[in-house]
Amino acid sequence: MTATPSLVLRGGESVLRFAGGPVTLRRPDKEHHIPLAAISFVHAEGRSVAIVLTASGADEPTIYRVADVDETGALAFADAVTAALPETPAPDGAALVTTSTPRAAEPAAAGGGVSWKPVVAAVAVLLVALAVFAARG
Repeated sequence: MTATPSLVLRGGESVLRFAGGPVTLRRPDKEHHIPLAAISFVHAEGRSVAIVLTASGADEPTIYRVADVDETGALAFADAVTAALPETPAPDGAALVTTSTPRAAEPAAAGGGVSWKPVVAAVAVLLVALAVFAARG
């Protein structure tokens, strides 16, 4: 079995990732994990890509769009995901998508954004090494 290379598309504040499993769409406020069985097709057009989910005939499909991406990257992304889609997709793709809130970046440490713990630890190790060296003579 060959490994699928990880593909990443950035457009505006959105990031699409695909590494052979679910497609991940990360936006500033939400992260969507889209299983391949939920995808009807992926369409790249110019500098945008659309992931169209499966839907029953009575429902409109959910579409995730990312604009301002690299045009060549959009085509490669669409081709790679399309090649990985299962023969029999799920009837209601939107029901399979999980959405979460991205973890916020850790707040900056006190003292101007510098964390002093690693610096103090390094100085302590240096002092111990100097003491051992001085004791030897």
